[in-house]
Amino acid sequence: MKTYIGKIHLKWCKNCNIPLLGKVCKVCGSKAEEVKITPPGDPRLGFQYDVDFINNILEENFGAKNVLNGKIILLNKLPGNEESYEVIVDGEVKYLLYFDEDKGRWKVKLKLSGARDLMEKGAYKKIIKIKDDVVEILKNKKGSILRPGIVDFTDDIEEKDDVIIVDENNRVVGVGISAVSSEDIKNMEKGKVVKVRFFIRDDENGYKVEKVYGSLEDAFDLMIRANEDVINNYERNSIGFIKNTYEKLKKPVIVAFSGGKDSLATLILTLKALGKDIDVVFIDTGLEFEETLKNVEDVEKHYNIKIIKLKGENFWEKVKEYGIPARDYRWCSEICKLEPLKKFIEENYEDDVLSFVGIRKYESFNRANKKMIYRNTYIKKQINALPIFHWSSLHVWIYLLREKAPYNKLYEKGFDRIGCFMCPAMEMGEINKIKREFPELWEKWERVLKEYAEKHNLGEDWIKKGLWRWKHKRQ
Repeated sequence: MKTYIGKIHLKWCKNCNIPLLGKVCKVCGSKAEEVKITPPGDPRLGFQYDVDFINNILEENFGAKNVLNGKIILLNKLPGNEESYEVIVDGEVKYLLYFDEDKGRWKVKLKLSGARDLMEKGAYKKIIKIKDDVVEILKNKKGSILRPGIVDFTDDIEEKDDVIIVDENNRVVGVGISAVSSEDIKNMEKGKVVKVRFFIRDDENGYKVEKVYGSLEDAFDLMIRANEDVINNYERNSIGFIKNTYEKLKKPVIVAFSGGKDSLATLILTLKALGKDIDVVFIDTGLEFEETLKNVEDVEKHYNIKIIKLKGENFWEKVKEYGIPARDYRWCSEICKLEPLKKFIEENYEDDVLSFVGIRKYESFNRANKKMIYRNTYIKKQINALPIFHWSSLHVWIYLLREKAPYNKLYEKGFDRIGCFMCPAMEMGEINKIKREFPELWEKWERVLKEYAEKHNLGEDWIKKGLWRWKHKRQ
């Protein structure tokens, strides 16, 4: 089911090979072309870590090297319980990256143009060659490839693998899912081998090599210039919103800074609109990454401001009292985050306080239903206002790059969001990333999970499969 939260802003300049948010490329004057992505359609910018990470997965699966080098990539997170992303390259979705929870690793689903890129870069794994007369039969429709139609195949195919389908001249004609392994194909005389997902049409355009850049920094610089008018307009509207809201309410101002990109953009806009006579508040939950704490210091120095640092009760002590936090049992958010902010506001402001918060509607359906100005139901004296409510993730990133803002370096390690290093809202792919990048932190949390599981006879799968993330699944 497609979930539309708002207008999908993403477009592309095929001439410069960069993403656009407006109708025309400011650099070359080319008309922007639409990019078809899955709603809600809030792709994030890929950094070198993401490029290398996906390159490694593509090489591991198909043997092609450095497929994404020299190009801007965007990752559009798909709705659902499984962590998966559309990988947008050259202005189209070429791969779908997903975390296979059963096998505990990242895998790839192919689009036709993605398979062509792989072959161009020397792919030699998971390839099935079919007869030319079968190609003619399968054109313009989906179907299956049977054993008699196969000329050759590589010996590394496993059941349910994505495979590249080529004709007798090694030209990519389709992609599909293998119904059997290479070993099975050897012993078959008939039967289905591949279920075709995408196949060439009679009107298929020829393959075109797109423009590449010497570095991501070069491509990012061009992207900033190409989107200058749009970003200026969004900045102007947001600063106007901040000034008008302040003039209307005339309340003391705070900015809630989390160490994430959205709160940083909100802070910059508020400083530009109102100056430094505001309170900037950061809440240390006790589960923060070192990179986030470092970013708070960097932001203080860069903007010559003092950030008020609040701290909630000790999570590691409270977990003994409350038990393991879960998606349907979010005591940690209240105790470690909301309570210290509530106490700060009650003790430091006689009346209401106007809080500018970096909430965007594209983040979730619940957030999309918020008003741009509303009273916090938990902290009665806090009036929240949302200056970047209508911004997409790409708006935020282009703005931060243009401003040369000191963003959290965790984003350069493939993180979508910045918050607690463990959270029941995490998907298994995110947990896999924490285990890989921050093993000491995850081991600390896993010790707590193991102790709790042993005490309550919950079994190994409760930890291994992430069942701890739902309170009702403990029973």
